[in-house]
Amino acid sequence: MELGLFLSTHGVTNREEGDWFHQDQDVSEMRPVESAQLAERLGFHSVWMGDHVSLPEESPGSVTPIGGKMRRHYPPRSNILDGAVVMGAIASVTSRIKMGPCVLIAPYRHPLSDARQFMTVDVLSSGRLIMGVGTGWMKEEFEALGLGFHKQRRSVLEACIDVYDQAWREGVVTHKSDFFDFQSMGVFPLPARRPRPPIIVGATSKGTAPLIAQRTDGFMPILTRPDQQPEDYVELQEAIRVEADKIGRDTKELANVAFTSFRISDASDEEATREPRWNLGGSADQILSDIERYAKCGYSVLAMAPICPSRTFAELEEQVEWLARDVLPEAKKIKPQGEWRTDL
Repeated sequence: MELGLFLSTHGVTNREEGDWFHQDQDVSEMRPVESAQLAERLGFHSVWMGDHVSLPEESPGSVTPIGGKMRRHYPPRSNILDGAVVMGAIASVTSRIKMGPCVLIAPYRHPLSDARQFMTVDVLSSGRLIMGVGTGWMKEEFEALGLGFHKQRRSVLEACIDVYDQAWREGVVTHKSDFFDFQSMGVFPLPARRPRPPIIVGATSKGTAPLIAQRTDGFMPILTRPDQQPEDYVELQEAIRVEADKIGRDTKELANVAFTSFRISDASDEEATREPRWNLGGSADQILSDIERYAKCGYSVLAMAPICPSRTFAELEEQVEWLARDVLPEAKKIKPQGEWRTDL
């Protein structure tokens, strides 16, 4: 099992009964490039970052995919850094750690632009991009970008993935759909990773199973709420298996990546003694027991968001170092089950 770190490009996160949310954070405390360097030194597999363009002051028409109490999980006027720009900076000061959006809201931007931008990340990092993509959920943000919030978001995502796939495999793209129409457009150079960087879909519903099985390299559900469990998406996994079988595709080509939160503590702390205990919260041994359950469900990478109520880099650093010291070495010994892909 590999562990990744969710960076505080959107502010550090916190959680409460039934909910997980971002806290606004002073820019001086965010320090995502330093966090990525720390994660690489400590042996983490990857770093991940969220994606938004511009958040409205209020969003009454939107429902977060995180679920739970359905609160808005971004405060107004949040400090948000652009993920692709941050990845370029990370690529220049690291040599091993992988990186990706968690997840890029593909319908927000033209796919030729994203194909070039993230090809650049892969080239600058010598092949370390993992491309997480999703449909998006904030109605007001879609409308501000002149896109409208429509039921075809999944079809737009599929069209974007088609463009990324052609651009990164071949460099020349021809595409015609209800959303984009162009012929023989070049996106060069090709990415460093061949045949292309892996593409995984942020997904929570069985409706995404055909797209995942047919066009991508895996899926990434949101499991950040404290009451969520590794088993929550077993039905989606089975739906992906069914769709893969239909086209003769081996599930060993499809990875399961879980986007989670965590809070490591002493055994006497509330995180460890709370009943029921929160997902990936408590002592090192308790967190390892949770990681074993994720492995049994086929997950090979956990993208983990540190819970830091103080909103400081110092607390994030402490949580990450503690996890690396007491959990990471043992987690790496845990073998994921279920014949899914494990080499992202």
